[in-house]
Amino acid sequence: MTVWAGVDIGNATTEVVLCCDRDVVAAGRTPTRGGKGSLRAIQGAAQLIRRLADKHGLTVERAAFAPTPPVHSTVERVRLPAQRTGRLAIALRSAATTAGDAAGVGVPVPVERLPSADPSRAVIACAAAEFGYAEVAARVNEAVAAGCEIAAVLTANDEAVLVSNRLTSALPVVDDVDIERVLAATLVAVEVREGMSPLQRLTDPFWLADVFALGDEERADARAVADQLFDSVCAVVTLDAEAAPDEPASAPELPGGPAHIVPLSDIAAAANARRGSVAVDSLVMATMGGDDASPADADVLAEALGVPVTRIDSEAAAARAGALTTPGLPAEVVVVDVGGGTVDVVAGGDRVVLPGAGQLLTTATATALDISTSAAEYAKRAEAVTAVTVQLVEDEHGRRRFLDTPIDGRSTGWLLTAAPSGLLPFTAAMVAAEWRSWRLAAKRLVIGGNVTRGVQQVGADAAAVLLVGGGAGDDELVRALAERLGHDISVGRGNVAGELGHRFAVAYGLVVLATDTDSSCTTHP
Repeated sequence: MTVWAGVDIGNATTEVVLCCDRDVVAAGRTPTRGGKGSLRAIQGAAQLIRRLADKHGLTVERAAFAPTPPVHSTVERVRLPAQRTGRLAIALRSAATTAGDAAGVGVPVPVERLPSADPSRAVIACAAAEFGYAEVAARVNEAVAAGCEIAAVLTANDEAVLVSNRLTSALPVVDDVDIERVLAATLVAVEVREGMSPLQRLTDPFWLADVFALGDEERADARAVADQLFDSVCAVVTLDAEAAPDEPASAPELPGGPAHIVPLSDIAAAANARRGSVAVDSLVMATMGGDDASPADADVLAEALGVPVTRIDSEAAAARAGALTTPGLPAEVVVVDVGGGTVDVVAGGDRVVLPGAGQLLTTATATALDISTSAAEYAKRAEAVTAVTVQLVEDEHGRRRFLDTPIDGRSTGWLLTAAPSGLLPFTAAMVAAEWRSWRLAAKRLVIGGNVTRGVQQVGADAAAVLLVGGGAGDDELVRALAERLGHDISVGRGNVAGELGHRFAVAYGLVVLATDTDSSCTTHP
């Protein structure tokens, strides 16, 4: 029996299988060094083969390899122009604390000038940071007793409840407000709702048009503001004397070549995300380009190993050959190799490589949550837990468990994801159910959208899709793709040779093809 080594050098990792003829004896992988197609990558693969052979007491006699240049994919974020709202502006849409349950409209007036305010007009009392809660409440109470009509109280400090508890009349109070910005406006509308109630007035474009006396040409501005405030429980909207000057918004530069573009607003809409919980003002895109340099060929691997190497011309054919050794497959199946940068879709003799896979999902997550790329890399993968206390967490299904080691108290209330160093806090802007909905929607649109395009191009009549590659290890991706492709297409994960799982499709497929290949394709050391 001949001992074969199947060698798959990828952009990120190198996989190797050792087989006695086609019977798998060992398998292993290592990070690709020096880049796919490089001499250093060949040397790294040869070292991995020798380690595996020594560990299992084997002598490798033949190898199979598909020299392939790397496919470079680039992922980036493009910020979209802000939506114009004319003379209207949202000064605040959430606050640390609020008090009251009402809406009010008035002219902004500093608390120190309340005694001289026009008694015929409602006012919004505005307290800068130098005014403490006791003084703010005292000044407002004095003004109310003197006949001043105060519609709401805004303070720069985190003291809304302290102020409200000392007021003699019930008023909406909002803190953490940019007082200088509010005082520059001609008119201000404030709304606060308690308990589970969302905003009612500031989300009504007709109410906004009425209280701000907007003209017909400004109704679209009111509509835009109202739409942005859905799901908020407090907000401050200002009316300026005139709209800010229009700045020419340059359209985002989109690539002309192969690209996958996903607006974050589409993900938020698919997840029915709360307004303000995730960023929607950007799009993320992946582009792709090849490498003009020729990859290191089979003769280099033959020299490094000292054994004959059979050169396979098509890596895609090898991926399909390896994937099709998965038990239980139907006669016709489309093989999808999900990597970090690209999605490779193979059906019969047709193949398409599309940019946009795991790396694009990471960028979308980091941008939407405004977190680091490294945190997003872990957060995107699987379910999160909520830190209820320093030692009690709740998962996305409502199940609670105690941790063996307490977490930092500052992480209480945050979502936590599994990382090599332990539980990693990554956002407090969403609850677990919201994060689950957004994460699954992102996988459907980012990766599911790409796979759908590829299947339509090479296997429009496919009844089954088989996932292989590193991305196939994501349990939620199988669900996301099944939902995206519909009930008529079965979606499953590869189990190469019935035992290797989803990662070794190319490596094992090379051995399958090599054992059927004419010896003229073999390079000798």
